[in-house]
Amino acid sequence: MEEKKVIGYSELKNKVVQDKLTKIIDENKVFFAFSNEQLEKGLEEIGEKKENVISIGMGGIIPKKNLDNYYKQTKELNEWFIEEVKKLNPNAVICYELNNYEAYYTGDISTAYEVLKDYGFTKEDVLGVFHNRNYQLNKKND
Repeated sequence: MEEKKVIGYSELKNKVVQDKLTKIIDENKVFFAFSNEQLEKGLEEIGEKKENVISIGMGGIIPKKNLDNYYKQTKELNEWFIEEVKKLNPNAVICYELNNYEAYYTGDISTAYEVLKDYGFTKEDVLGVFHNRNYQLNKKND
């Protein structure tokens, strides 16, 4: 019997999801172009003409025929990710994002909360972890 590997939030977010997103990008022939030269090179690599592609923002270009599938797959990935996050230790998830957005340094939880609310966390959840961690850090330094 194969043992299921337990992973943490960091690996889920930064490795597993990124690998799945890369697969979606590759399958849908998305490329990124920030100049006319990069656009022409990308079009050549995917075998498309300029009139057959569309921007998805942030430099992303996709064949128009793949757009619906791309949005469907990224929506499904996001929904899957949120369900996976709910299986993890909520304090670890919140603490990760508080650290990621330097809330312990700035004292401002708002940016971390903007991410965490999408996972179903309340502002009270985030503040609870924030204050508890600050208390632990201050106690350690006493």
